[in-house]
Amino acid sequence: MSFGCVRLSRRVLYPGRFQPFHLGHLRVVKMLLESFDEIVIVVGSAQEGYTCRNPFTAGERLEMIRETLLAEGIDPRRFWLIPVPDLNKPLAWTSYVLGLIPGIDAVATGNPHVAGIYGWLGLRVIEITLYKPELYNGTRIRYLMTYSDEWMNRVPRTVAEYIIRVNGVSRVRKLCVS
Repeated sequence: MSFGCVRLSRRVLYPGRFQPFHLGHLRVVKMLLESFDEIVIVVGSAQEGYTCRNPFTAGERLEMIRETLLAEGIDPRRFWLIPVPDLNKPLAWTSYVLGLIPGIDAVATGNPHVAGIYGWLGLRVIEITLYKPELYNGTRIRYLMTYSDEWMNRVPRTVAEYIIRVNGVSRVRKLCVS
């Protein structure tokens, strides 16, 4: 009796804080989905929200990302969204993440520290070259939210609409200008 060969899904892990999810992040997701069947997006610092560095809650970030990927026509069966709190112990956190997510074939990151730890653990690491980091950078976008409306062209339309819907701009201004 033969059951044939079953091809296991090729999955890539893409961790980040996504404060907020911007066009650089979206570009990475699309690029990774050209090479992998599925992407596991880990939303880090999940315990954080309502701070200048992490103004959006994990739930808000999950909604921003999901709404954007669906609006882009990405099949929801191709992505996983998993919130993970910080442990403030990088090696322990990376192992913790691996225990929370489905099996993966690689990790994609633009953070050399994260790449080093996952590589040290023996995982295949795809080092992402950040796309126009002077434009698509969460810190810069939050700064722009504080002082202007220029942030809106640096995030997907769905994210801008979401941020406006939850009064995110006024939240960032209150949290970051003191």
